[in-house]
Amino acid sequence: MRGLWGDSVEGRIVALGGLLLILSFGFALILGMGKHEGTLQVLGGIATQHTIDLPSAGTMADIPPDANTILVKYVDALTTALHTGSATGIRAVSDPECECRLIGNNFEAIYKEANLLGGDYSLKEASVMRRSASQITLKVVIHMSDTTHVVRKTGARQLWKGVDIPAYFTLVSRSQKWSIHSTSVKL
Repeated sequence: MRGLWGDSVEGRIVALGGLLLILSFGFALILGMGKHEGTLQVLGGIATQHTIDLPSAGTMADIPPDANTILVKYVDALTTALHTGSATGIRAVSDPECECRLIGNNFEAIYKEANLLGGDYSLKEASVMRRSASQITLKVVIHMSDTTHVVRKTGARQLWKGVDIPAYFTLVSRSQKWSIHSTSVKL
């Protein structure tokens, strides 16, 4: 597979590690400045900048319990993928075109030659930005704790420092079943 993630699994691992470090630094810089003017939307590995104007946030009590359950299942599925390399849980709660599946694909690629030790994901904050009967936009902060990347062949280790990841999630309801339709990381 050629392109953004390199020609080899090692190249993709190094690129992913570098991307995580860059994103961590960017998140810290933006959060420290107190500016939250736009989103970085990732579509098929290509980042595009979007500016969005969202109304005041509501509380999670403002959304149906089934929609909340899907968000919690997604965060749990991130931890499962981190520990096992399986993105099955991520795919189960998201639409096929959702950008949120990219991280699951990355975990699957990593686990071909490496393991990730420790670490987990947790939902730190969530608030409703927009709501209709069939669609909800949430502003969330997901925390990833410190994780150690270990290449099985060489035993080389790299610590991926924990980070808070601010994002927007859009959930949709089709035939009374909620799923994550799209996500964007907030910068």
